[in-house]
Amino acid sequence: AKYPGDTPLMLVIWSPEEIQALADGMDISLSDHEIRTVLARLEDIPEDQRTESGISSGAAMEIIKYVSENRQVTVPAELLASLIQTAEQALWKREWAARDNGLAVPECVTRRQAVVNQARALLKNNTREND
Repeated sequence: AKYPGDTPLMLVIWSPEEIQALADGMDISLSDHEIRTVLARLEDIPEDQRTESGISSGAAMEIIKYVSENRQVTVPAELLASLIQTAEQALWKREWAARDNGLAVPECVTRRQAVVNQARALLKNNTREND
């Protein structure tokens, strides 16, 4: 036998409720589907790694964070278009203020413009696919 009868063993069980509690402690809200995704990813950790170091709450938290950050959402195209326009207009004010004063456009504005452009491209491509 790999473990003689007197070998102390510890069993760690990650249940959906425990994943939800851990996520709640991180101020992350997960859907039932996302909780199942976290549990599936925990199960995908190679057995030798699980045996050697177990599955810590830190590992579970990393997966929760990843699942939360990479979640997909569905919004009406009209709402997304409106949000893109609002964000773009807010960024223009900061961009123009910098340019009018002979300053470089702040990097945070440039990064946010790139995100707005990415959202616009997704909206444009998705609208074409659904025509």
